[in-house]
Amino acid sequence: MDNNVIVTYHGDVETTSFFMTQIEKELRAEGFDVRPLYYGAYSEEAAVEGAVFLTFNFAGLYSKDGCFVPAGSDGGIQLVDRYRMKCVNIIVDHPYHYHDFLQEQLQLRADRYYQYCIDRVHIAYMERYFPKVRLSGFLPSGGVAYSDVEPAAAGDVKWQDRPIDLLFAGTYVPPEGFELFIGRNGPEYSAFYHSMLDEALSDPDKRLEEIVRRRLIEEVEDEVSEDQIRETLGHIQFLDYYVRYRRRGEVIRYLADWESSNGDGLHLTIVGSGWESLMEELVHPERVTLMPYADSRSILQLLSQSRFSLNVLPSFHEGGHDRIFNSMLCGAVCVTDSNSYLDGILQGGKNAVLYDTPSVMDSADAGSRVEDGSLEELAAYLYRALTDRSLDEEMNRIRAHARETASFHTWKQRSLSLAGALRDIMEAGS
Repeated sequence: MDNNVIVTYHGDVETTSFFMTQIEKELRAEGFDVRPLYYGAYSEEAAVEGAVFLTFNFAGLYSKDGCFVPAGSDGGIQLVDRYRMKCVNIIVDHPYHYHDFLQEQLQLRADRYYQYCIDRVHIAYMERYFPKVRLSGFLPSGGVAYSDVEPAAAGDVKWQDRPIDLLFAGTYVPPEGFELFIGRNGPEYSAFYHSMLDEALSDPDKRLEEIVRRRLIEEVEDEVSEDQIRETLGHIQFLDYYVRYRRRGEVIRYLADWESSNGDGLHLTIVGSGWESLMEELVHPERVTLMPYADSRSILQLLSQSRFSLNVLPSFHEGGHDRIFNSMLCGAVCVTDSNSYLDGILQGGKNAVLYDTPSVMDSADAGSRVEDGSLEELAAYLYRALTDRSLDEEMNRIRAHARETASFHTWKQRSLSLAGALRDIMEAGS
């Protein structure tokens, strides 16, 4: 291969930049000439005609947030276009968050744009609504062990010696904040949106994009075209966020306010912004310790000190979340809901603790807003494991199996799969 240069782009999102750093290590080990570019610190020295430009979530590719050649004879031209780079983009959210970005790739660089998705449902969505986009396939999220980023760290801390009972790492946005978008076209539209939200929250197996599609076909008197459906789906991001944060908040609320038969409860440690508003609604806010936003490296350190790590899946129906594999690799027992992809990886009681994604009643005055016995069983199980020392051995067995399982789901493993595809892309048309 005459040109084995991969220009990696680190956008302004810390999490995906951290992912990219892990990928770079492995691509270098595979013999690629990896040249990082960083948001706000442009260097044209990395640019090579026909190189591969590797990025997450369109960072450096979108005209409103692109990586541009400095002002001069080529001022205003994006780097990937000035040097005719082959663009490989990994998207980590549902494609309906990126319609404008996708249209721009088709307009400017359809012959050299390649896309990975981290969920198989996202791939199916792309094939249905953006069939002209060249898909490289399925690249699920991977995990990282704390020892991989901090080799000098002490060895694994046993279950019984870990100081954090139950950790959740993630942000929270009060769903009520999205009412600005839900109600912007008047009461009729607001009622329409809320009816779809109710359906999505009450039945976790239903996908939001399919609910919206069906309801459009049912409600609109004239026949709805595929183009109209695609246009509508490109504007439902606020519905996705509403569902994500409502469900996330209700799981945290349930676990924080749950009480054992003797009146005790669970103690949660939450790392991330936005949770203060939910704390005001809890019966037992004293059971929650809030910590501010932390970067990925710091979260791995906290996971290495946690007994349990909680995950609540966002809009992933056939894919995983890095939070799951990070937890397993850092020795925390992962507590998560599942889906058809994860069902082939996780086994409740063997390498993880599983619960059913809860049905949520989307009403502020609904009393208990979760209609699911699975969370009651989960809370009772977590309480027993945290208070009954005879279960320590069982928890340590789960941790050992989890680490073995997750060793096949690291960013190193993902990068090895990616490396083969990158070689094929480099050779195509060379």
